Amino acid sequence: DTSVQEEVEMMVESLLDVLLQTLLSIMSKSQSQEAVRGQRCPQCTAEITGEYVSCLLSLLRQMTDIHFQHLMENFQSKEELKEFLLKILCVFRNLMKLSIFPRDWNIMRLLTSNIILTTAQYLSPALHKNFTEAEFDFKVWNSYFSLAVLYINQPSLQLENLSPAKRKKVLDKYGDMRVMMTYELFSMWQNLGENKIHFIPGMIGPFLGVTLVPQVEVRNIMIPIFHDMMDWEQRKNGNFKQVEAELIDKLDSLVSEGKGDENYRELFGLLTQLFGPYPSLLEKIEQETWRETGISFVTSVTRLMERLLDYRDCMKGDETENKKIGCTVNLLNFYKSEINKEEMLAGKGCWEIPQAIACSTPMDPEAHFLQS
Repeated sequence: DTSVQEEVEMMVESLLDVLLQTLLSIMSKSQSQEAVRGQRCPQCTAEITGEYVSCLLSLLRQMTDIHFQHLMENFQSKEELKEFLLKILCVFRNLMKLSIFPRDWNIMRLLTSNIILTTAQYLSPALHKNFTEAEFDFKVWNSYFSLAVLYINQPSLQLENLSPAKRKKVLDKYGDMRVMMTYELFSMWQNLGENKIHFIPGMIGPFLGVTLVPQVEVRNIMIPIFHDMMDWEQRKNGNFKQVEAELIDKLDSLVSEGKGDENYRELFGLLTQLFGPYPSLLEKIEQETWRETGISFVTSVTRLMERLLDYRDCMKGDETENKKIGCTVNLLNFYKSEINKEEMLAGKGCWEIPQAIACSTPMDPEAHFLQS
């Protein structure tokens, strides 16, 4: 209906920016008040915010590709467009971080996720078209990637936690929205071209967190990005030491938080297949050297996964003290011999490494096991 479309367009022009600005203001106050107890009831703030959020979501839901196209065309400058993108991406991120809706409002959460996904799909071409290559803008791209990472990791989208019946209902109505957003993220990453280097190593941790989502397709899409990161750092620095160090450190932290599983270990091992003959990627770097270095690194990371998972399972289970010490020694030996991160032998708090092992003679951790 033409009249309805025109009314929606009029509402977009008059209300969208006002809603975004209002929500940002309320959300900012809500976040600051969380740090100062007693100033205001958080539930009241959530209720007020919820009304504006509902208005925003309803408006976005009514918008078609034509409305989004007109919206993008109406900005007088790229600075205005940038400001709008930063606003809406920030609001979306806050929607996933703040408790806007009651815990049992799962249908509303799924609808919100669907609207955010659709809106992101409409906005990403404008981001790519206006802020890539010579006019690259780190802040906007970083905001987009941060949103995508938060989105994919949302508790409400982790379908593995639902009963088979509920999971089927969600999949029938929306599909797996994590997979759809992951495709968007990967596509936008590919669009970055040479500007990928600006997100190395900063995005390694967030992207690694996405690959730890227990969804095979999400992992298959995301893991090749790490090959891409290695390649770009290799081009720039002649090695990929930053990627290597960050990947190992973040993997350690994430697995210690309970993420990762046996399937992930196997899937990460598939990275070795990516180090085939890619002369177009290697440019001036000797192909065989790069390939061997890459395979060696991925093999080390896969072995690290094995030891981290073994250590975690061992500490959780009813294993004997000797077996627990053995797992610890294996992990410490790995850091010493393969990763060469001797500073980690002093112990990482998140792993609760036994003090006697962590603090004494790190140069020969096997001695502790033998002495016990």
